[in-house]
Amino acid sequence: MRFDALILTDPRFSGGTSAAVAADVKAMVKGGLNVGLALVESTGFFLSHERANTAILDLADLDGVSRVDPKTCGEVECDIAFFHHPSVFENPVETAFPIDSTQAILITHQPLFLGDSALAFDPFRVQSNIRKQFHRSFLWAPISGICRQQFRAYAPLLRLTQADWPNAFDIDTWTPKREKLQSPNLVIGRHGRAHPDKWPASGAEIANSLPAGPNTHVKVMGVDPDFLREKGVDTSAWTMLAFNQQPVFDFLDELDVFSYHHSPLWVESFGRTIAEAMLMGVRCVLSPELEPTFGEHAIYARPDEVPGVLDRIRSNLAPERAATDAARQFCIEAFSTRSILGRFQALKTDAGTRSRRPKPVVSPLIAAKKLAGFRRRKFMSQKDAK
Repeated sequence: MRFDALILTDPRFSGGTSAAVAADVKAMVKGGLNVGLALVESTGFFLSHERANTAILDLADLDGVSRVDPKTCGEVECDIAFFHHPSVFENPVETAFPIDSTQAILITHQPLFLGDSALAFDPFRVQSNIRKQFHRSFLWAPISGICRQQFRAYAPLLRLTQADWPNAFDIDTWTPKREKLQSPNLVIGRHGRAHPDKWPASGAEIANSLPAGPNTHVKVMGVDPDFLREKGVDTSAWTMLAFNQQPVFDFLDELDVFSYHHSPLWVESFGRTIAEAMLMGVRCVLSPELEPTFGEHAIYARPDEVPGVLDRIRSNLAPERAATDAARQFCIEAFSTRSILGRFQALKTDAGTRSRRPKPVVSPLIAAKKLAGFRRRKFMSQKDAK
């Protein structure tokens, strides 16, 4: 069997990775590509209770998509093989098959280093496993400037694509219906699950990042109220919705400002919810670490600076509305699913890059020490488990 694109992913992802995979596949088939979908089973990454995501399983029902069974398919030919998420391949997958492709790409979907500078996974084990199991070398495709800065630390041993492969969005879905920033009375909020890494470390920082007040209403969706109460956050003036109580685009359309700050232990590899907010015309106030991905199209501030930022927004509503328009246009040009076919064609002839320029965020010497420490800890944990 032969395909234009072959997608290899574990179907148990439930968040941004699954949404990104689904958006890519839908855009590819809409553009006329013949897509193979191979659902591989990683080992040691997902918990035993985690189940396949229907958003991924349902892709097999699309016209133009064929399910590839790793146990029976034999060798598969394709123009480009897309391996999704390196942690899926850090250990050998349960069943693999040889791939004959013009190009092979590993889409990162995650940072290489955590917020405390610890290594998140061993990229060389990933390379070795894919080469052994699928008979393919490949290029690493960062999904953002943040990821590219990190992965460049291991150049020239890791070869990156010349252009990033960011998350893609169907622009027709993410179309605002409400004009934002029309008065000094602002609605500020965010959405997502209450994973501790996705929120500031202290209750005071959380409260500062979402400062309720006479002219500021806070609205959040998805966070467990108990999580915030345990942090000591007063949510009595907040509107709190359950996870997916509203469609995300409707929720975002009711905000004027999207405030996103996270734990110092977390590195946001892309920020899909942020791009969604920008597409819905919402002004974004973000952790400064996200600037490599969103550049001039957000306001960067620490949690304690957010109340002052809101005061400046109130005093400059017209310029801030213009900034949200510019941010939306940036996302349309950079992240629209309409760009997928062009990006796909460019990948076919991408020779990759081994350059360390500009200077990586982690020096090659420190990166080498981090790798040695990671492997030593892995060895000791395996030894203790025996």
